[in-house]
Amino acid sequence: MHFLPFARVAQATRSRSFLYSLMITALLSAKLLHVFSHLPPTPIVLFVLYFPTFLTPDIFVIFASRFIFQRSRILAFLLCIIITFGATAQIGLFVETGAELRWTMLGRISQEAKGFVGMLLTGLRNTSMILAVLAVVAYFLTPFLYDTAYRITNTCFSAIFPRLARRTRRTQDNYNLLSFEDEEEDEAIKTSPQREAFSPVWVRIKLIAVAAIFIILHSIRPNIPFNHMTTTLPFTMLDAIFSKRSPMCDPSPTDGPVHFPLGYLTSENLWVRPTPESRNRGWMPGTYWWNVTRERPSWLPQEEAPGFAKWYRGSSFQVPAQEDLQDQRAPSRHQYPHHHPPGYDSVIDPLKISNFDEPLLDELQKALNKENSRVDIRHVIILNLESTRKDVFPLTKDGRLHQEMEKSWKGYKKRDAPKRADFSQLSVNAETITGEDTGFGREINRTHGGINVKGVHSASAFTLKSLLASHCGVNPLPVDFLEELETEIYQPCLPQILKVLNAQKKAKSAAEDSWKQGPWKSISMQAGTGGLDRQAQLMEYMNFDEGIDREYLQKTNTIKGPEVNYLGYSEKELKPYIRKALSDAEQNGERLFLSHITTSTHHPWSTPEDFGEHEDYFGDSRGGKSPFNRYLNTIKFEDQWVGDILDIIKDLGVADKTLVVVLGDHGFAFGDATSSMTTTYANPHVSSFPIPLSFYHPQLPRVSLSASITQLSIVPTILDLLASTGSLDAPDNEVVQDLIPEYEGQSLIRRFIPSRDGRQVWGFNVVNPGGTHLSVISAAHPYRYVIPTCEPSQFSFSNLELDPSEAHAVTDWEGISGKINEKVLKAYGEEAARWVVEADKVGRWYLWEARRRWGYWSGTRREDRGIEHLDDGYFKHDHWWDT
Repeated sequence: MHFLPFARVAQATRSRSFLYSLMITALLSAKLLHVFSHLPPTPIVLFVLYFPTFLTPDIFVIFASRFIFQRSRILAFLLCIIITFGATAQIGLFVETGAELRWTMLGRISQEAKGFVGMLLTGLRNTSMILAVLAVVAYFLTPFLYDTAYRITNTCFSAIFPRLARRTRRTQDNYNLLSFEDEEEDEAIKTSPQREAFSPVWVRIKLIAVAAIFIILHSIRPNIPFNHMTTTLPFTMLDAIFSKRSPMCDPSPTDGPVHFPLGYLTSENLWVRPTPESRNRGWMPGTYWWNVTRERPSWLPQEEAPGFAKWYRGSSFQVPAQEDLQDQRAPSRHQYPHHHPPGYDSVIDPLKISNFDEPLLDELQKALNKENSRVDIRHVIILNLESTRKDVFPLTKDGRLHQEMEKSWKGYKKRDAPKRADFSQLSVNAETITGEDTGFGREINRTHGGINVKGVHSASAFTLKSLLASHCGVNPLPVDFLEELETEIYQPCLPQILKVLNAQKKAKSAAEDSWKQGPWKSISMQAGTGGLDRQAQLMEYMNFDEGIDREYLQKTNTIKGPEVNYLGYSEKELKPYIRKALSDAEQNGERLFLSHITTSTHHPWSTPEDFGEHEDYFGDSRGGKSPFNRYLNTIKFEDQWVGDILDIIKDLGVADKTLVVVLGDHGFAFGDATSSMTTTYANPHVSSFPIPLSFYHPQLPRVSLSASITQLSIVPTILDLLASTGSLDAPDNEVVQDLIPEYEGQSLIRRFIPSRDGRQVWGFNVVNPGGTHLSVISAAHPYRYVIPTCEPSQFSFSNLELDPSEAHAVTDWEGISGKINEKVLKAYGEEAARWVVEADKVGRWYLWEARRRWGYWSGTRREDRGIEHLDDGYFKHDHWWDT
């Protein structure tokens, strides 16, 4: 008799009702933990409002599984094991680390038996305790959950299908469909009030009302972060099983450090040794990282300057505090001697090709050598033109886009001729900036105006990553959104460099009144919001002295017009601020560095009222209010705005001493050419990447270059221009001369070197938002290769010289492991086939090399990270209801 309670417990835990209770208890426990872990960053009103929608898939699992439990003991047991195991693992990981379990990340781990077993053993104690707690709770809920689910299911079924329900009951009276049930469960079901009288009409009304509420809430509910909060077991596990996840999605390579794949190009006989007469530290890839040290330069401020951490620690690498760089036993302490810690050093960069010791371009050298010829650069302005494609800045007559526009008017007569836009007026000021002959017969200065670069591809189609390339000279991380701020940006950004130059000036004599002695002031300006992703933090990290954005303008109450789009106001609102910044700099003896980001050319491509009515650039369906036509109208507005800035500079008398760097942050696809997508998001098409790049100065000679590069050359080119034109004093010049060789990009005022000793200048383009695709280009060849990193799509090769719109791109689902090189060989010959093999190797290597440089080992996609990252890439709204 003493063992009777234990016998009952044992019998109960073997019953289906207990297994069902255990499964539902585990399912709901994991789901509630998942949902409430997102409560802190979620507005409480929205959380409560949409809470029922979070449970939609769980409700389906609860009642669908009840039917399965009634029909099959084997399926019931398997379903219980799967969901209970999954829920226990999720809860256990959260208890252990505070992070959510990503089932899609387990695919690679499960392939390694040792690692998989180790992972299971690590959390065995926690998961065992959690399972025991769940079992105890389930025991006390048995058979309540099982019976309640049956009653609800039966009631709803009878209300919706009354005739079928009556027929089923008559069948049950003649034949016991539940003959395989345990006796106690049979009795419980039979004695349950399932056949109590109820009103089918009222039940139907309630069901319709509940369904309507759920449908409405689901339709109005924002996707982020609520879609993620809705996910539940076992669907997350099924997604991990059936979705093919590339190894390039993983946070780190499972096979250990990835070595540079073209080692024959970095052999010691090709090394460049440093020489006393050059500030270049040489190029010696393969050198042990602990042997590549830095001497602290004399110009480095005593108090640590932001952005210059590696100069203070004497190493480009983020070495643990206990690591002794001078210990001769270092090689024996490192399992992978070539697996460097986080950080970047040009001395051991296998891709680095320096032109620092090359002479200046002939045109520039001749201009600087002329008597009575001065090129002063007192101020530097960078105009970052949002979504500005190269083919519209400027528009070229008889170019591909122009031909498409003309063709659209020949084939369609639907639109009124007076509404047709004057194509020659689309990019008037772009012609002045670039000096390009567009064929529209406009007179511009062809001898002076600066350096125009064709063939530039954006380092990223995500604006903030693009800013890192243009302002800091770094390759962005190939992961979603601005995760670079989670680590150390491995090169100093322009405002940080100017801060160091200012530190030099504190010790100088006050008697020195040359403008070269003036301190630099850095200002960032935009009429749009600074709340996109982590832009405000990025500008703060870069060390701008001041920042003006939409939020700043709203506080000053100086806004004259309404917002033009969801980003903010028209650029015209910044006119007085740009004028004041320049005039204050002149009056105070300062030197201005101004970084201005436009936003009017961003979706939804709206213009202010004073711009006037939109014109039609296309005579077919692409005209009118189509995205492409609206975009072209904003391009015209942007071009006028660039002209306004040039007028301000001229009016203040500083045009001849201001360098204006004009570039697009990235391009945009409008379904033109072969791309069917009107977006840059996860769209690797080439139209998202070619951008304009010009270094405009009225006293510089006109120079036109062609180089397939990214924005990495902007920082070293600006520094080189300041030094080469004599726009820096001797101490500042010493700082700049030390810094230029440190950057990956070449200076564009010196002879550009696309290849050396078989090596090429490789460029990498990160597709928006960062973790979907990586595009690989080369300055030595006109080819482009797209690698899908964490997106189910094809590998792609194109020859941009013969096929600039990628109308005939060569594609393959397997890349090099498939037949893409054979297809390229057949289409473009042996040289292209060899190149695509090298591009594939270099691209795959670079994906891991970028993570190593940045010291970033978290998820490639936003959904692979923790809860605190669910808002990555989105706007910080003014109010909780603006979601």
